[in-house]
Amino acid sequence: MKKIYITLMLLTLFSFKVADYRSIYQIPLEAKAVCATDYDLDGDNDIIIEHGIGLQTQWGGIYMMENDGYGYFSFMDSIFDSTAGSVMYADTILSSTYPDIIYKYNGYVKILSKEGGNYVHNSFYMGTELTKFNIGDINNDNYLDVVFISNLEQYWGIIYNQGNSNFTTPEYYDVDYHPQDIACGDLNDDGLDDVIIAGVCSEIYFSTETGFEMQPLQYNASYVKIADMDNDGDNDIVTISTISVISFVHLYENLGNKVFDTVNNFNINEGCTGFFLKDFNNDSLTDFLFSTHYHNGGYLLYYNQGDFQFGEPQTIDITNYGEARRNTYCADMDGNSYVDIIITRQVFDTTIAPSILEILFNDGQGNFVDNPLTATDKLQSHNKEGLNCYPNPFINEINFECSVEENAHVMLSIYNIGGKLIKDLTPDQMKTGRHNSPRKTLKMIWDGKNNNGQYCKPGLYIATLKINGAIKQPVKVLKY
Repeated sequence: MKKIYITLMLLTLFSFKVADYRSIYQIPLEAKAVCATDYDLDGDNDIIIEHGIGLQTQWGGIYMMENDGYGYFSFMDSIFDSTAGSVMYADTILSSTYPDIIYKYNGYVKILSKEGGNYVHNSFYMGTELTKFNIGDINNDNYLDVVFISNLEQYWGIIYNQGNSNFTTPEYYDVDYHPQDIACGDLNDDGLDDVIIAGVCSEIYFSTETGFEMQPLQYNASYVKIADMDNDGDNDIVTISTISVISFVHLYENLGNKVFDTVNNFNINEGCTGFFLKDFNNDSLTDFLFSTHYHNGGYLLYYNQGDFQFGEPQTIDITNYGEARRNTYCADMDGNSYVDIIITRQVFDTTIAPSILEILFNDGQGNFVDNPLTATDKLQSHNKEGLNCYPNPFINEINFECSVEENAHVMLSIYNIGGKLIKDLTPDQMKTGRHNSPRKTLKMIWDGKNNNGQYCKPGLYIATLKINGAIKQPVKVLKY
């Protein structure tokens, strides 16, 4: 007991800042994955890091850092575990309120839940020699399932979430190549999340009521992601394959009816070890962030100009510490509505390189800076266009109200805490008032259903108001 207590005290000291920069923090060794979520439900994103067992500290597990609301972080908690994965998610997969932490250890998916102030570990068997996993609602029952791949044993599979804190036994699907990545998303607007396997023979597996229908993709790939790249309301596909120091980016435009057309493929001569799809400048278009090979620097950011056209890359330099692995996550960490970049390094020996967490804060003007850019003044200046909601928490329905300029274009979107779009409330669902005023009051009602007309499970959701394309202050709502 004494050893554990001393270890936790040391871990607490790791969260103190380095030098004079509040955006650089010491963390435990062997950081293998990082993500951000509002873990304490106070309205800002906290940081969750997964660590392997460090030989120097004899500690590994989940390490949490709390956001003070302005983009400054301190130690929140740590949970010992023998983790070994490089992928981690935060979402309500078992819990109804607090985000679950989902990660992999050997042949199991592990889910760390918080119940009544206590942590509960659950493990569910997936298979042997697992490489990666992902989460999605494959059968549209409003519960997140887990899909996974095995590069060595050449299969992919799924375990279905039964909604009672348990999963089904695994279903396996053999492939005749070595899969390298897996993604989930609804590609044909039927409410069922589909699966894409990346490898020498990349394939789409469309989810149906009776099973999966396979459709090949044109190019091989090392990485795959799903996103609406042209902002037309349906999901497109992006893959990357890397040969030596050149990465080949392939974009597949969704034309509907399960038809995908390759458009504007391009190469990255620096090569990359991963990529991220986020809207970095709040223009409602998804941009590219590429993590380059470590000896080449940091990141390349391509701004989306629409119609699958991208601007010249912006280089974002960071210090190379000779790390074994760099882990990246993108989210707004200082509350100014712009997506920031969180970086950890997998370091085994601090005599060679420091084990640190670093945040690059996005100012919305193409700059990524060392210190937070809080949105307090900006939000106060837009207070007259703030979003009000009642009752909150709610059971059956919740009312939203906002005051905007008469000709403003308004959109309200509901997301779960994992960032998945749940419901869009469009202008034809809104009522206006005070027509003799240069401003108008808009009223919207959410009945707790998703875009497919199904009731959402209880939990925390994010209501995001956009006025003329600009994101206003998000509001958290709790559904009982």
